[in-house]
Amino acid sequence: MSRLPSIRHPVSFFDVFTVTAVSIVVVAAVLTVWHGTFVRTEMAVFTVFVFGWVAWAINRILEESVHSSQRDRRRNWRR
Repeated sequence: MSRLPSIRHPVSFFDVFTVTAVSIVVVAAVLTVWHGTFVRTEMAVFTVFVFGWVAWAINRILEESVHSSQRDRRRNWRR
């Protein structure tokens, strides 16, 4: 069963990849239609924002993985 990517709570590579791919398509479409310095500046700011979100999302996914791994270790140790 497929699901929509989560922007607020990314949990997998699927979320990061989908948001990145959609943002690339949006930037390409906007730059194809409009040709202005202001539009290019807006798209550059949008791209920087997306890269910042990607860095945050990857960091969040890795932190969740570490916490999950530590919980599993503690749970297995108690057995």
